[in-house]
Amino acid sequence: MATTAAALFGVAGIFSVGLLIGLLVLITSEAPLLAVAREAARSVTGSFWIGVVVQFAAVPLLLLLLLACALTIIGILLMPLVALAWALAVIGAITLGGLGVTLMLGRALVGRGGGSERAAGVRGLTVGLLLLTLLWLGALLAGPIPIAGLLARLAVASVSWALLTVGLGAVVRSRIGFSAVNIRVGGFGPAAWRPADSAARPVEVQPVSWATPTPLPGVVATVKRTIDRSDDRPSA
Repeated sequence: MATTAAALFGVAGIFSVGLLIGLLVLITSEAPLLAVAREAARSVTGSFWIGVVVQFAAVPLLLLLLLACALTIIGILLMPLVALAWALAVIGAITLGGLGVTLMLGRALVGRGGGSERAAGVRGLTVGLLLLTLLWLGALLAGPIPIAGLLARLAVASVSWALLTVGLGAVVRSRIGFSAVNIRVGGFGPAAWRPADSAARPVEVQPVSWATPTPLPGVVATVKRTIDRSDDRPSA
């Protein structure tokens, strides 16, 4: 009983902290978060493999930066700041990617729904976090069972790592969330991301009767009209 209560309190705390961080990121960086979620939904496999590459390259890149700083006296003094900035950048990328994937999962389950884009984001984050929380709760509750508990924890940990890897790759693919992404979300359906009042409508270009083609693209010419002044000549 004590183990179950501790698991419930722990999972509830993780859910509350995750939701609070997600709301802060959604309020302060809504556009980057949505861009990462869209990129993750557009290419799950590609984002996963890029995330794997980034994980393997993170430490060597940090070592290269520190080695470059060690070449000068000022660089040696800046090495702690460089290491701290690198750690914060990696943590921020993982957090943004994890929240983006969580938002993607929530949108996949409940869709966009009505209301503003921010309200839809809050709903998607809440549902996605609730789904991951229930998975970890099930794994923790199965912990006392010798073999099943271990397998459950390994399975949930593997799923969590895969989701974080997809999110990290999506952060890189979306250029840290600042790329202008205007796509449909594959199997999750366009309604999950496209606002309700912004349905794509084809734009019809009406041909202009007086325009004639020219060798320059985008430039049109008009027919030169001449005025017959024969009637204006004085009669003999």
